[in-house]
Amino acid sequence: MTQEEFQEFVAQDAHVAGPLGRAARKMQPARFGLPTEAALVVVLFPLVQYMLTKFGLPWLSELRRYSEVQRRRVHEWIDEHYREHGYDPDAAEAASDALVDELEATTDAQSRQSWEKLAGLLKADPRSSG
Repeated sequence: MTQEEFQEFVAQDAHVAGPLGRAARKMQPARFGLPTEAALVVVLFPLVQYMLTKFGLPWLSELRRYSEVQRRRVHEWIDEHYREHGYDPDAAEAASDALVDELEATTDAQSRQSWEKLAGLLKADPRSSG
């Protein structure tokens, strides 16, 4: 799944767009001013890709919640990946935490189905190795 395919998926599915948009607003890279929500979604693509392919969705895991170990691994990955690409890792961590909170709060079947579809697309795509 490319960034463009991801952005298209998000644009067409309000069950993913709402939580992702709220999480993205936590990542306001100051050096770029106030970016558009579409730009933030693209910036979050690698994070969503990593989280869904490496850890899955909280309601599908045995723990039902992201453990502190998983959160720490995501933060370590963010430190490497986002700094390498010139983004503020702290802003990405804030967005990551917000996204985890959004995912953990997802209870309705339609929303879960949308996120599971996205996770399936990411896992099925060989380009989504994280």
